[in-house]
Amino acid sequence: MKQSTLATKIMIGILCAGVLLYLGLYFLLGFQSGLATAVAYSYQVNLGTEATGILVRDEQLLSAQGQYVNLVLAEGERAAAGDPVALIYSDSSALSTQQTIQSLEGEIEQLEHALAAGTQSVDVSRLDQEVVSSIVSIRALAASGDLSDLEDSVLNLRTMVFQRDYAFGDTDAASQVQQLIADKQSQLDALTHSLSQVSQTVYAPVSGVFSGQADGYESLITPDMLDSLTLPQLSSLLESQAPAAPEAVGKLITSSVWYFAAILPGGNDLHLTEGHTYTVSFSHDYYGDIPMTLERVEPGEDQTLAIFSTRTNLADTTLLRIQTVDVVTETQEGIRIPRGALRVITQDVEQEDGTVKQENVYGVYTVVGRQAAWQEVTVIHTGDTFYLVQPVDEEASNRLRSGSEVILNTSGLYDGKVVR
Repeated sequence: MKQSTLATKIMIGILCAGVLLYLGLYFLLGFQSGLATAVAYSYQVNLGTEATGILVRDEQLLSAQGQYVNLVLAEGERAAAGDPVALIYSDSSALSTQQTIQSLEGEIEQLEHALAAGTQSVDVSRLDQEVVSSIVSIRALAASGDLSDLEDSVLNLRTMVFQRDYAFGDTDAASQVQQLIADKQSQLDALTHSLSQVSQTVYAPVSGVFSGQADGYESLITPDMLDSLTLPQLSSLLESQAPAAPEAVGKLITSSVWYFAAILPGGNDLHLTEGHTYTVSFSHDYYGDIPMTLERVEPGEDQTLAIFSTRTNLADTTLLRIQTVDVVTETQEGIRIPRGALRVITQDVEQEDGTVKQENVYGVYTVVGRQAAWQEVTVIHTGDTFYLVQPVDEEASNRLRSGSEVILNTSGLYDGKVVR
């Protein structure tokens, strides 16, 4: 009996020790799981200044008499001399006629495609499924009131029905489609003839890139004026009220070279150099970085006149005129870390004369395996929420890298401390 009691006590003691060990490890890991970390990664910072300026191009207005206009060319589309640019109608009904013509042209093209595709062998079972799916889709469009794609969906369904009829030996299907094409072509010819009686075509007098927007700046500032343009003149132009838009159906940009005349703050504090290429970053009406060559720079007391030129992105910027941009003069690359990851350690550094001087050393702690590892860095840029850094020793095997896990705001750290 005594032996049984002793054995029971031993078992209970072992069990209690196991429970205490488990609880200890649980709390220890619980505290350590609160370790806050973040991943460092490669990052690029563009440095420069904000500038406001105006786009300057060789532009020729396209004028025509008439209230109702149908543009033939899309914005930014290139036109050769003699190409039609726009159709001018004498009344609003002509616009409706033009829309009917475009619809008929689309239907004829679809029917011709159906006729060509219908005589080819098809998987009938798959085609049946597509017909059902198309009917369901059309019903959903009609129920939702979305009629934007309804016409194309109906034409596509018509094509599949014709293919199905032809596959099942309906020899009259092809002749029915041919007759339908002939009827619609007859309607198209009649409408085209009637439209020609009440419309006027505007042709491109020269080759160029088309824009449907005429804003009145076309004659106020031209590339020929840029050599003599002064800072006060440009400032007055940018601050004045926008001119009235001329009566025109659009314009042609006749040169592939376009300019951006801008005012930068400061007396050329950025040391801009004529002939150098800088990145001009647009971020309002158009988003994109455009490399531009600095043609001319004229520093003033508080502002600087800068004129840039380029041959790229013309079609993307035809609608732009007065813009605020970022002129990038320098790009810095490094490793981005949160502000809370950077630490400062004061160390005694021996000078050449033998004296000892205290200096601040910057670095981060990273997680390597289960331990904290000290990585010394150099700060190259300070952002609102981050630092851009580089390892002091770029060749060290244990240097900070993109993808390293950096430790945030944890006290009591030292190199080699077990943190996991």
